[in-house]
Amino acid sequence: MASVRVRMVSGKGGVGKTTVATAIALAQARAGQRVLLAEVDGRDRVAALLGVAPVGPQVREVLERLYVVDMQPREAIREYVLMTLRFEALYQAVFENRFVRRFLRLIPALGELVMLGKVWYHEREVVNGRPRFDVLVVDAPATGHVISMLRTPGVVERAVPPGPLRENARQIRELFSDAKRTRLHLVTTPEEMPVNETLELLAAARGELGMALGALVINQHVPPLPAPARQLLGDEEDEPAWQALQRALVRREGKQRLGESYLSRLPAPLLHAAVTLPRLASERLGVSDLEALAPLLTRVMAEDPR
Repeated sequence: MASVRVRMVSGKGGVGKTTVATAIALAQARAGQRVLLAEVDGRDRVAALLGVAPVGPQVREVLERLYVVDMQPREAIREYVLMTLRFEALYQAVFENRFVRRFLRLIPALGELVMLGKVWYHEREVVNGRPRFDVLVVDAPATGHVISMLRTPGVVERAVPPGPLRENARQIRELFSDAKRTRLHLVTTPEEMPVNETLELLAAARGELGMALGALVINQHVPPLPAPARQLLGDEEDEPAWQALQRALVRREGKQRLGESYLSRLPAPLLHAAVTLPRLASERLGVSDLEALAPLLTRVMAEDPR
């Protein structure tokens, strides 16, 4: 859907969400779109995955049409204050004060709000009369953190008196709850805890967060054994090598069935539109590997089950 401007990617830690977010962003850049891939305090994992120099908190084009930023709370607060107050000296005097900085660390919601606000700003950013970016892909935090983060605009909107902060919180909340502009993509593996956290995030998205869902991505998917391989399970041979092969096939079939039993707990429409990927180990992947996933991840952009 060309109208979708923001694609957030989240799931349990360790399921490969950063790899999936990077592959989605790269696929869209290779399709001719200008893409901003925004990490949330990711310590430049995206840059390492793409094999480029660390990016840090400033937006930088790292490959053709692919821009990356590692959003960090302190820098995001600085940007927000400067955009609002427009006085560097005032920021330095107030927010670089060590007592104020200590106080800000006690209000994590402020950092979360302004990082979402940075996504909101870049979604609206215009250069030479057209949007600077066609799409923004957000490598969001893991399940519990992202739910807390996405709650923040609504909490601030309800808690603070009328004024610029409350108005900005409303605008941010409306962006992330707008089904025409934003999709939340869940990433899981066919294992018990990742599926449990997928269900938790799904319930939050459909409930209090009011977010539209994009395609589910199942990483480390184990497909059923092909028929010729299944036939080998019934053969009786005394050869040690043959018996070792059969044991390996039995283990694989058991893993596949167990994984399917966990995945069956997810809603059928979400599973029907899911994109399945082989095991993706980010430490062994490069740009060419991520580009090879583009045909699979095209469905991520095409199928939006809501």
